[in-house]
Amino acid sequence: MNRSRSGLRCRTLRNVITVKGLLPRNTEGVFRSEGTHLGRAVIFADWENGMSVPVPPHEIVVLEPSAAILQAA
Repeated sequence: MNRSRSGLRCRTLRNVITVKGLLPRNTEGVFRSEGTHLGRAVIFADWENGMSVPVPPHEIVVLEPSAAILQAA
């Protein structure tokens, strides 16, 4: 498991059908880790709708940290 992007925000690019149901388009979440699941690349994230499901990396976009956060660091 790769945790180098842990804590970064991400957003779904389209509706994603998961084992726990539909993860709607534009749902934001926070990266937990990246790895493989059943032989496929996936990212694991905690989504704002309460779901914690793996999704393919091509189904999400990583959001850039806001300028305010960068200035505070």
